[in-house]
Amino acid sequence: MKVYVEAYGCTQNYGEARLMQEALLRSGHRITTEEADADAHVLVTCTVVETTERKMARRMAELAAYEKPFVVAGCMAAAQRDRIQSIVPRAKLLPPRKWPQIVELLGAGTACGDRAAEIESTSFGWRDAIVPIAQGCAGRCTYCITRVARGRVASYPIDAIVAEVRRHVERGVREIKLTGQDTGAYGLDAGTNLAALLRAVDAIPGEFRVRVGMADPLTVHPIQDDLVDAYASEKVFKFLHLPVQSGDDGILEAMRRQYTVSEFEEIVRTFRRAYPDITLSTDVIVGFPGESEEQFEASMELIRRVRPDIVNVTRFSPREGTPAATMPGQIVGWKVKDRSRRLTRLRFQISRDGNERFVGREVEVLVTEPGKPGTVLARTREYRQVVLREPATIGEFLRVKIDGARATDLSGHVLTNELYTPVQIHAGSPVV
Repeated sequence: MKVYVEAYGCTQNYGEARLMQEALLRSGHRITTEEADADAHVLVTCTVVETTERKMARRMAELAAYEKPFVVAGCMAAAQRDRIQSIVPRAKLLPPRKWPQIVELLGAGTACGDRAAEIESTSFGWRDAIVPIAQGCAGRCTYCITRVARGRVASYPIDAIVAEVRRHVERGVREIKLTGQDTGAYGLDAGTNLAALLRAVDAIPGEFRVRVGMADPLTVHPIQDDLVDAYASEKVFKFLHLPVQSGDDGILEAMRRQYTVSEFEEIVRTFRRAYPDITLSTDVIVGFPGESEEQFEASMELIRRVRPDIVNVTRFSPREGTPAATMPGQIVGWKVKDRSRRLTRLRFQISRDGNERFVGREVEVLVTEPGKPGTVLARTREYRQVVLREPATIGEFLRVKIDGARATDLSGHVLTNELYTPVQIHAGSPVV
């Protein structure tokens, strides 16, 4: 069959969608990028906020109208089965932990796709590799429906992850994204941790870079020193996605985040001492039930004090079945929007200021993807995006000079088209 696969949400969802496509290719199916041309449809869903859920419901109805075999995968398939069946009663459901069953749901073909990895790479233009390392998380957040969908931590074996990364590297991929609901929770169920995984990946021969996905302060704090040491590898982007969610301990307790603001700041200080130019990304939820103006200002003050390079601002969205959905003190929509706008203005100013300090520097970059017409996009060692106007090959390491900065990216020009030989970065050494 020709199968159309469409994914939404987090990097882990996209990674699992790619794995499904590889499995289908190996079983003899073909993948099409045209939904109208497909013999079957697969929708990998996200349900993190209400607006996303509404979009998923609309896409379900649109794809179901083709009256072809239809699989709904991803978080809604686990957390909102009744909702899906009310929209598309005939849909087959595939929860996140059961994604390998996609072939069984659609029926195996007769051909053997021995070159499936090469086929998916060339057919879809994927320049990176997304490698899920675990399912689930260690938290008990009162607002999160994703935990309902993905459950407790279940880590994939280190040797299996290393084999997957090696396969991608051997076929020429240079950007590897390790992903999970909480990468910091990796190994909690298996007597190991994220630092050990990074060291194992670092031992894979070849020139490539690894971006570590979102990791919660709850799970990072106990292993922060070990993780900082593992980040010393030249193969690891100096990028830390550490969601704080609020700058007020009272709100963090109501969210059941199980860490304090001071512990979040301690982690940031630890990483910045070792890697002064590390890119810090964080998340903040505004308008959580009961959040006072003073508590919101505490979040604003935390952002001013810590000055993250990226702040993902989310308006609180009550998710049915979570404790926060029925908490007292639900905040009126206009007030939540106002807080979101204020924090967004602050975060863009801080991002712009942070990027401007790179102007004039010569840096190593990895060319990662095409940009707008006439440009390519590259990433610095700290995973900052650089727009280049000279022709360059995806997967190429270059030396560039930064000559411009905006809140969202840098711009620069290539100093040489020769392959740049990376230099080992040690913990504590400045990145220039």
